[in-house]
Amino acid sequence: MVASAEKVKATVRWYTPGPQPNGMQAVDEGVWVIDQKDLKVYLLGWNDGSIIREFPTETNHSSGITWDGETIWVASTFPPIELFRYSVGGRELKRLPTPGANERSGAHGLEWIDGKLWVTVPPSATTYQLDPTDGRVLKQFPAPGKRPHGIAWDGRLLWVAETTLRTITGYTLDGRIKRVLELAEGPAEGPDPHGMTYFQDQLWYCDAATRAVCTIAIP
Repeated sequence: MVASAEKVKATVRWYTPGPQPNGMQAVDEGVWVIDQKDLKVYLLGWNDGSIIREFPTETNHSSGITWDGETIWVASTFPPIELFRYSVGGRELKRLPTPGANERSGAHGLEWIDGKLWVTVPPSATTYQLDPTDGRVLKQFPAPGKRPHGIAWDGRLLWVAETTLRTITGYTLDGRIKRVLELAEGPAEGPDPHGMTYFQDQLWYCDAATRAVCTIAIP
């Protein structure tokens, strides 16, 4: 049985320096953000979004981003439709194929959980668990709606944002739906969840159209 939707509101915190943010990953130092227009990776301060570090990528229409404890992974949504791994200094280390992609589009969200890479892919409307050594699909289950986007792990549930429906669905790692958050009309900028991450009991998401970074307290 699908969980009933819980209405929640988002709060605007600040705006990213890049023109179209489309992926987020929380670390203690700040939040990693990938921008789909200038194709740069940014590490931004939690309080005001100020730039701590940045570097360019070889991705195209970049979307998801995650941190594996040592390096950064970035999804290239348009050709080359691949998953890139970078050092914190911006050196390319690896590329993996994107499961469920088509010739025009690939992954939108990335998350690193216990040594495995999780990916949301709109063309197949699927969430995948990958082996990061070779890109093998280890597990998969349907993602919410037709445009799954940001993905975030809170230690218990895997949250997946659906941009068109304005929902965020919480899954167990075997694909069972436990909670559905419906974003009510809150800030004027949206809500329009794209990239997403989890930090200090809140979901953080970015809106590509307005550059707004917003938070949602999980009730």
